[in-house]
Amino acid sequence: NLYICPQTLFKFHPVFDEQLGEILRRDARGELALIEGRTANWTRLLRERFSSTMPDVIERIRFLPALPNDDFLQLLAMADVMLDPPQFGGGNTSYEALAVGTPIVTWPGDLMRSRITHALYAKMGMTELSVDSGPAYVELAVELGTNSKRRQALREEILAKCGILYEDDAE
Repeated sequence: NLYICPQTLFKFHPVFDEQLGEILRRDARGELALIEGRTANWTRLLRERFSSTMPDVIERIRFLPALPNDDFLQLLAMADVMLDPPQFGGGNTSYEALAVGTPIVTWPGDLMRSRITHALYAKMGMTELSVDSGPAYVELAVELGTNSKRRQALREEILAKCGILYEDDAE
């Protein structure tokens, strides 16, 4: 089961390690794909931190090189679940993932930078993919990662509704 969090590495707050580690612990078949940092040092530092905070699952975390846009979109489409970092979520990446039907688990915080994906879902009428706690984040991510029928139904619903995000002449 492929979980992806293709955000710039500075968005990975240490508090988020708890959810990432628990998702991989609860889904023994799960793998987490991240995109390497713009500098090798960012990737090295995050690997070192993950080795300390989740040594039992580090072997299932993959750092992929930066990809050309078409390849990146294909990666998003291949992913079972995209994980939105709670402290600093996605913007453009969320729009891209929704355009290819990939469900995103999001946990909106108090700051706007963590509420973009939640706002996109609200506009689509799909707030069930927004959660309000770390345990709920893990639970939903693992449910989507391991339940192919639910995931496929959500993919179809996202694709049916995502035009709302891209074809709104009113705003």
